[in-house]
Amino acid sequence: MMQKVIDRKFCVAPMMGYTTSYARTLYRILSKRTFLFSEMIATKTLIHSKEIGSKIANEFQNPIALQVGGSEYKDLRLSSRLAYELNYDEINLNVGCPSKAVQKGSFGACLMKDKLLVKNCLDAMQINRNIEVSIKCRIGLGKDFNYEFFEEFIDEILKSGIRLVYVHARNAILNGISPKGNRNIPPLNYDFVSKIKSKYQNTTFILNGGIDSMNKALKLSKLHDGIMVGRLIQSNPFCLKNVDRQFYNQKNNYIISEKTIKDYFNFIRPKFGKDSVYRLLSPLLNIFFGVPNSKEFKIEIHARMQENNFEILEKIFLNFIKEKKILIN
Repeated sequence: MMQKVIDRKFCVAPMMGYTTSYARTLYRILSKRTFLFSEMIATKTLIHSKEIGSKIANEFQNPIALQVGGSEYKDLRLSSRLAYELNYDEINLNVGCPSKAVQKGSFGACLMKDKLLVKNCLDAMQINRNIEVSIKCRIGLGKDFNYEFFEEFIDEILKSGIRLVYVHARNAILNGISPKGNRNIPPLNYDFVSKIKSKYQNTTFILNGGIDSMNKALKLSKLHDGIMVGRLIQSNPFCLKNVDRQFYNQKNNYIISEKTIKDYFNFIRPKFGKDSVYRLLSPLLNIFFGVPNSKEFKIEIHARMQENNFEILEKIFLNFIKEKKILIN
């Protein structure tokens, strides 16, 4: 079986607590072409946790990658097998997360110190041709830019045969600032990504970091193999409705309508009572983003969430769409 060709021109970044199975379903309703990511999951959790099912469920969300954090070859091999069995298109190794908990488990950005170990991890993950193996990394560690360090890291990891690298174009600072600070305090350097691409033209480099508007995303996607956005989608997932037309030359924009709400509620209905109402509905709550006079709807939704009345909640969202359809689209 040949590997299918997937265009990663527009990717949604893995975000802990946000790119849940529910959010991914909403993203897929809004855009058929966007490349999606799971939240980052530690390999040990993936293999041993009994509660992991709902987190990693891939319910027709392709094209999609499962992102894992870990550095033990056996665990990574098993994780690849699981991702393949769950019909993920790709498994991605996180070598970019700077949090203390992640460093303690010896994965994430601190692995950039040991490029040979990272190459061996990527080797271990390649279990068959039908699942792509990729990496998400930073451009360096510490406060100072060092292109040579970045290039040597990429030189080594590409020996594993992978052909897909997502680059958060900032350094990771492992001590003294929070993960949130690490997303915006270290300066961006997109030039490193352009420079490494000119050396490895057959490798796909996806640019991540600081892409805070759809216009910027579109401009950068023309200069790079693809782009990855995170917080922009977290605050307003509904901007995904334009992606298929803007980035993939499809004819029409997706129109947000009552059907959007019904499709989403049909997906979460069987899960009602098995997960918290907030987790089930939180992806949809951003539908109010930037819509004038939506405050009373927000207040009513939050009040009804306390009561757990699913049918009424669906009605409020449907009424909101009826009233604000033009403003939303």
